[in-house]
Amino acid sequence: MLDIKIKTFLKVVELKSYTKAAEELDLTQPAVSQQIRKLEEHYGCKLIDISGKGVEMTEQGKALNNYAHFQIANENQLIRQLKKIESPIRIGATLSIADYYLPDYVSGLLKKAEVSVSVTVKNTKNILNMLLENELDCAFIEGIFDKNLFSHKEFIKTKFLPIARIDHPLANRRIDIEAIHNYPLILREEGSGTREIYENYLYQLNDSIHSAQSIYEISSFGIIKKILSKTDAISFMYEAVAAQEVETGSLTVLDIKGFEIQRPLYFIFPHNSLMRKDIENFYQELMKNSK
Repeated sequence: MLDIKIKTFLKVVELKSYTKAAEELDLTQPAVSQQIRKLEEHYGCKLIDISGKGVEMTEQGKALNNYAHFQIANENQLIRQLKKIESPIRIGATLSIADYYLPDYVSGLLKKAEVSVSVTVKNTKNILNMLLENELDCAFIEGIFDKNLFSHKEFIKTKFLPIARIDHPLANRRIDIEAIHNYPLILREEGSGTREIYENYLYQLNDSIHSAQSIYEISSFGIIKKILSKTDAISFMYEAVAAQEVETGSLTVLDIKGFEIQRPLYFIFPHNSLMRKDIENFYQELMKNSK
């Protein structure tokens, strides 16, 4: 059970206001302020700053916020265990992994009647937030995550490729990255792993996605690939996502000088999860039962 002072801290952080937190907790504002002060005295550091931007967490406050959410997740899981409530392992997966990598693994596992899972598909940013909020137990992701917060296993390594229609003006040519900017660019939404990879690649070249002729955000790879096959637009995706279309000849991989990106896809879960043993057993079974 969380200390009342930590619960007050979480409410202040959530509402970004001492006054609103006091109203929701049915306390006076001085009482809320006193609880935050006692918490800061206990940990020996400043947890909340109040400035022109309003209520903001310090770096120490962010660490406490993460810890508190993990404690809430563990307590909820403990309650389920104590009540002997059987619940499925709640899995998160990013779109690329869910549609093009995970099915071969999960289909083998689900043949076992005793295995119970639920799968939620979101972008990397949303998946990480759901793990922190105890809305998921583990996840398969492709983007950057805090390894101080999550245990991780390398699920698979895959190539990240520039894709366009088979008869694109840049096809069958050795080109510089600047040539890409002369055509429409299709990306997934902000927070997606594939977008983050391409943005980071350009950043290292002192470039950005805004160099593109135009940018279109589309969340569905199915739609992206259909548009690519009918226009001069270019997109970037993992090898398996475009494998079928490349094989059948509707899409092709562009040859960009120096563009060689191979990225691991990860299986992650919170470090201090009470379900750690169950999660690790699930992952071992998943890999063992893959096709």
